[in-house]
Amino acid sequence: MAKARGKAPAPAWEAFLERGRLEEKKGRMAQAERAFRRALRAGPSSNSLAREFSRFLESRGRHKEAAAQLLRAMELGWPRAEGEPTLARLREKTSPPPKIEPGSFEEEAKALEEAPAGSPEGGDALWPQVFSALLCEHKYREAFRLGDAMLKKSARTPYATSFLWPWWHAVSSRGSVKKMKFCARELEFLGKARAGGEFAAWFAYCRGVLLLSLGRNAEAAVEYGRIRRLRSPRYSLLHHPFVMQRLLAGDFKWTIATCRVLLKNVPEYWWLHCRMAEALMAGGDVAGGLREFERAAAIAGDDRARQAIMTWHGAALLWAGKYRRALAMFDKASGLGTKIWVNCWRGGACLKLGENRKALAELDLAIKTDHQDLEAYLWRGEALRLLGRHAEALNDLDRAIALDANYTWAYFNRALVRGARGDAKGMAADYAMIPRDVVAALGGAPKAGAAALTPKEMRAVLESGLKRAKGIRRPEHYLNSIWMGRAKRSAGRARG
Repeated sequence: MAKARGKAPAPAWEAFLERGRLEEKKGRMAQAERAFRRALRAGPSSNSLAREFSRFLESRGRHKEAAAQLLRAMELGWPRAEGEPTLARLREKTSPPPKIEPGSFEEEAKALEEAPAGSPEGGDALWPQVFSALLCEHKYREAFRLGDAMLKKSARTPYATSFLWPWWHAVSSRGSVKKMKFCARELEFLGKARAGGEFAAWFAYCRGVLLLSLGRNAEAAVEYGRIRRLRSPRYSLLHHPFVMQRLLAGDFKWTIATCRVLLKNVPEYWWLHCRMAEALMAGGDVAGGLREFERAAAIAGDDRARQAIMTWHGAALLWAGKYRRALAMFDKASGLGTKIWVNCWRGGACLKLGENRKALAELDLAIKTDHQDLEAYLWRGEALRLLGRHAEALNDLDRAIALDANYTWAYFNRALVRGARGDAKGMAADYAMIPRDVVAALGGAPKAGAAALTPKEMRAVLESGLKRAKGIRRPEHYLNSIWMGRAKRSAGRARG
């Protein structure tokens, strides 16, 4: 029999690749990985296949393996201009802080200390890196001497904690167990160093940062007390992590008052305006908070700072339900070159405006840019849920919860997805994970708890919460006060 004419069959690896993508969308990650690996065996010379498997591994948090696959893809012909930035990011996530050769930064520190303020050699952008390198080497006095010299010249730094890279990177980005071990070890090193004298503020600051990271807030407060007693305004930057901790704890009045005092000492420190803006909004003054973002933009020293402020301002407009204004602000930020979080929050604004497919395109781009973007997974899961694509939505929401097991808004959405799929038990389990004060603000906390509610009653509470919260989907609990305050006031008026 003659062979039928027609289109040549697709290579075997393409079939396995499509199977892997399908299993991934369904959330069946073990099956997806097996399919991807079979595809690799069937198509060992395909650079696009190696790149796809690298993407999958990164989405699972397996950065070292992802970097190896991406390197293989580049060796097989994947464009290096496209692959190198991703490869650098993956290597940064898997590499320990760089090992510093003894004495390698002491001469640079001395040169920075002696350079005139405002000169190119003054090193406003360079000194944080040298400071951090000395910390990594446990040369505290050399680091603190440099810090004192630079803060006498200028209170400006690129970011508030930038003078702790990569030391701070080790604290903030490692997994929980490694993070705890790192912090405990660094506290031991600091304890062995003589902590008094002219550098007492710096010792207190570094100990405080580590203690906060370990959740030992009472001990951190003692260290902060040593900083607060200092009269010199040049140490205003050292208040940063402690202000953040009080804001996270919901102490809005203290945060606002402290930021105002500090801004008298360092009026150019725009970060304080932005955190005060959040505290004002959470405390019920939304208009006042939005004005603080405008003040921050007015004092920004360069386009990089303005980019960050405009993006942050756009997110705040999203929280306030001003979605068109938020999109306009994101456009302004993008015009200055920023890409950080803009696609994620633009996707959120589009979703709240009912433009679900446009939102998906933005969120796909956000996740492609950063596979660890927690909020982008949440927003995309919500968009997919609203489009009825429940299996895909469940995959994204599972990923968001894997990244943050206390993510309130992921549980809201996942409960609704499970309910739509007929999983009443799973719906009740997710509902039970929502903080009690949030459920109470929605009038959905009977004495007997979630077990006393029908799926229909739970769905009403969940949908009400997503509507009342407007564009708030960040995981930090203190931001819920923005909408919960309105909910409580509305309930009071209704009873009256």
